[in-house]
Amino acid sequence: MNYQRIQPFPDSNAFEFPELRALTSVWQEKKSALENNGAYKEFIKKLQREWAIETGIIERLYTWDRGVTEVLIEQGIESSIISHRGGVSQRDADHIQTLINDHLGIVEGLFSYIKGDEPMSEYFIRGLQAQFTAHQDYTEAVTGSGNLIQVTLLKGEYKTLPNNPRRPDGAVHLYCPPELAKEEMENLIRVYREADNTYAPEVKSAWLHHRFTQIHPFQDGNGRVARALASLVFLREGLFPLVVRESDRQEYIGALESADDGDLSPLVKFFARRQKEAILKALGLEQQVQQSKYADQIISSALELLKTKFGKEKQKVSAVYQHADTLFNTVESKFRSLASSLDGQLRVVTPPNKATYQARSNAANNSSTNRHYFQKQIVEVAKQFDYYANFEQHRSWVRVTLTTEQEFDYVISFHGYGPGDTGILVASAFTYVKAPREDGGSEPVNLHSAATDLFQFNYIEPLISIEKRFAEWLDSSTAIALAEWKRSLQT
Repeated sequence: MNYQRIQPFPDSNAFEFPELRALTSVWQEKKSALENNGAYKEFIKKLQREWAIETGIIERLYTWDRGVTEVLIEQGIESSIISHRGGVSQRDADHIQTLINDHLGIVEGLFSYIKGDEPMSEYFIRGLQAQFTAHQDYTEAVTGSGNLIQVTLLKGEYKTLPNNPRRPDGAVHLYCPPELAKEEMENLIRVYREADNTYAPEVKSAWLHHRFTQIHPFQDGNGRVARALASLVFLREGLFPLVVRESDRQEYIGALESADDGDLSPLVKFFARRQKEAILKALGLEQQVQQSKYADQIISSALELLKTKFGKEKQKVSAVYQHADTLFNTVESKFRSLASSLDGQLRVVTPPNKATYQARSNAANNSSTNRHYFQKQIVEVAKQFDYYANFEQHRSWVRVTLTTEQEFDYVISFHGYGPGDTGILVASAFTYVKAPREDGGSEPVNLHSAATDLFQFNYIEPLISIEKRFAEWLDSSTAIALAEWKRSLQT
C-alpha cells in the first residue's frame, strides 16, 4: 500500500454515538463534585498507571499476564513486583520500571498540559517522543536497499531513514518518506486545528491517531506518541486518557488496518467504547462520593436545600425508568412472538412417547412479586462485565423457555448500573439449562451471557436513540441465545 498524503476529516455526520454523548453530559453534570475528592484522585492515579503500563505492552517493550498489571496498578510501579511476578531478572525489571515511569510522567504531564490550553504543535509532539524514548538508545531501521540495520535512536527529531514494516505475508507497508515527514506533520497539525471544534472527541482522536501513525515521523516511539495524542484529545474534553490493553490488540490493529483502507469507523467505535467504560466507572465512583457529601450537608443543617435539590434531580433521573418500561414492553412482545412461533414447531417434532416439546414466555415488571427472580444469574453475568448490579430502584425481566428433553431459558434483565440512583440502567442477557436435582427439583447450570456487551441507557439520551440501539442489541442477543440453545441440544 502506497503512502497517502494527509486528507481532510471525514464527513461529520458519518459517526453518531448518542449513547456516548448522553453519558458525557451526565458526567459533566456530576464531575465538579469529585475534582477535589481523594477517591477520585486515586481513581485517576490508577488510570494513569494502567495507561503507562499498557502502552508499553502494546509495543512489546515488555510483556506479562494481566495479573501483574493489576498488581502494579494497585500498588504502584515497583521493580521488585515486576521481577517477582513478571518472571524477569532484577536488572531487566529495573529497566522496565524506568520505561514505565517515563510513560507515567508523560500521561501525568498531559493532565497538566491541558490546563494551559496551549495549541497542539510540532514542538510539543517532538517533546513527547523524546520523553518516551529517554531511556532507549538504539532502534531498527530499513536502508534504501531494504536491509534491516540497528541505528542510534534520534530523540525529538524526525526520521532520516525509512521505517516501513514488512507484514507476515511479505508485503511492505509504506509510511511517509523521511523527506516528507516535516511537511506532513505541519499538514497534520493544520488540518487538526481547523477541524478542532467541528467533530466529536472520539472522531478527532481516531483521525489524529491514525494519520499520525501513517506519517510515522519518528524512528521509534510512534505508537506510544499516537496514543498520547489520542488521550490528549479526550482530556481536553474533560474525559479520560485512552487505555489500549493487551487484550485489545487484535481489535485495535484490525481497526487501524481498516482505517488504512479508508474506513475510520472501527477505530472510532473502539475509542468510543473505551471512553464509555471509563465514564461509567467514574459515574459509579461519583455516586458513592455524592452520598457522602449529602450526609455532610445534612449534618450542616442543609436539609431543606437537599430536599429541593434531590426532588429536582430525582424528577430528571426518573425518565430512565420510563425508558426501561418501554424496552421491557418491546422484549415482552418479541418473546411472546418467538415463543408462539416455536411452540407449534416444537410440538410437531415431539418424538412418540415423550412429553410434549413446547415454548412459552413470561415476564415480571418492576411492580411484580416475581421481580426478584434470577438474582444469582444476573450477578454472575455482572461480574463478567465488571459492574455492580443494582436492584434497589428498578428490576424487571422477560424470559422465554424452550422445553425439549431439557428446559432451556433465555432471559433479559433490566436493572441499575452501580450503587445508588445514578440514572443509568442496563439490560443484560443470559441463557442456562435447568438440571434435575436428586430431591426432585431443578437448578440452573451452563450459564452463558447472551450478548457480546452490556446494553446501557440513561436519562439524557433521547428514547428514540435508545430504542434504535436496543433493537440492534436485542436482535444480536437473540441470535446468540438461539445458537446456544442449538449447541445445548447436541450435548
